[in-house]
Amino acid sequence: MGVPQGSILSVTLFGLKINSIVKAISPGVECSLYVDDFLIRYRSKHIHIIERHLQQCLSKLADWADTNGFKFSPSKTVCIQFCKLRKPHPEPILLLNGTPVPVVEETKFLGVVFDCKLSFIPRIKHLKDKCTKAVNLLRVLAHTSWGADQETLLHLYRSLIRSKLDYGCIVYGSARGSYLRMLDPIQNYALRLCLGAYRTSPTSSLCVEANEPPLYFRLYHLVSNALYMSTIFGSATEYRSKHIHIIERHLQQCLSKLADWADTNGFKFSPSKTICIHFCKFQNVY
Repeated sequence: MGVPQGSILSVTLFGLKINSIVKAISPGVECSLYVDDFLIRYRSKHIHIIERHLQQCLSKLADWADTNGFKFSPSKTVCIQFCKLRKPHPEPILLLNGTPVPVVEETKFLGVVFDCKLSFIPRIKHLKDKCTKAVNLLRVLAHTSWGADQETLLHLYRSLIRSKLDYGCIVYGSARGSYLRMLDPIQNYALRLCLGAYRTSPTSSLCVEANEPPLYFRLYHLVSNALYMSTIFGSATEYRSKHIHIIERHLQQCLSKLADWADTNGFKFSPSKTICIHFCKFQNVY
């Protein structure tokens, strides 16, 4: 089974076919699916309970794959145990199609590196290496005689470096402050290149001149916005009830919170593009 390489409908057809994988998950086991990146997770204080639930789920997933014509990649299938206990603890033993699933100390999911202690040090080091390469490109373009102007360099910084720092910050932002400060020299050096400032220039003045907040402040702002929006949208954007007055009350509360958020953050919702649709199969007038 497969789809044509490069076809317009390939991604859509693949997504429709693989969506049914979430129905094969055992009760109590959580999952996350994004195109072909899939994970299952289970939480417990006892390793034998984790093994039993995950093994049952893996057996169901193997049956689903055989039925639907899919095949899991053994080289990309790993197991990671998140545990902050310092004393030795046994690792889970899991099998997929009779093949042991290797237990690793760190793995990457959707571009974010997770380690077993959730310290996010490997993620921060990996991010620092990626941004260093982009900074080297910025250093070439910031030549004093033929280089780009300040505005262009700042655009390149925001698109090549700051975008990498922002991605996944909601996850790795929970790391220790001393670990996160490992990323500060990247922004400071990049802003010095963009502004043509001296090495002795204070970092606070660089942020003011470039109109860029410090990394810790931007991280706090992005995480706060994400948590606030998830609190709002997680409960009321798609509200279902048999009673229309209950739907009205919950959605009106959500709209009021969204209006306050827009005023605080300088956004404005378009009245011509804001609509409400009521899904109901009743044939009588309500």
